[in-house]
Amino acid sequence: MTTQKKTEAPAAEGRARVHARFGWTLLLVSLVFGVVLETLEGFRWAPLVRDAWMQRLWSLAHFHGAAFGLLNLIYVPWADTRALSEGRRTSASRVLMVGSAAMPLGFLLGAIGHPEGDPSFGIFLAPVGGLLVLYAVALQAIAVWRNPSA
Repeated sequence: MTTQKKTEAPAAEGRARVHARFGWTLLLVSLVFGVVLETLEGFRWAPLVRDAWMQRLWSLAHFHGAAFGLLNLIYVPWADTRALSEGRRTSASRVLMVGSAAMPLGFLLGAIGHPEGDPSFGIFLAPVGGLLVLYAVALQAIAVWRNPSA
């Protein structure tokens, strides 16, 4: 008698679960980072207080990480939309997650070791991440306009 393997969940269901995990994790990390950032500002941590670029870029990293964590949670019901082909669903899903991580990471790295008056090279991840998120959102927006029941 041969044993049958458990049938794996469809790719769409797997995508929804991945976005739920990713979204909650990104939201948690971003909120913890925000609490730490506020604490450092509250106790007037000198390296942060005297560096306007670090304050601004780390605040942007916190905000965008939390916002994109929420966006991934909002995306969960649409991760398996039939209005997009399987290839586009997979592409939108991956691009959304990569962009959601790249933009806040770019802001975070842009504040570390930056020259006077300019962010460091890590900042280049921010616009790349932004473009990736815009691509994923545009794919979903087009799908919803084409198929309102999606």
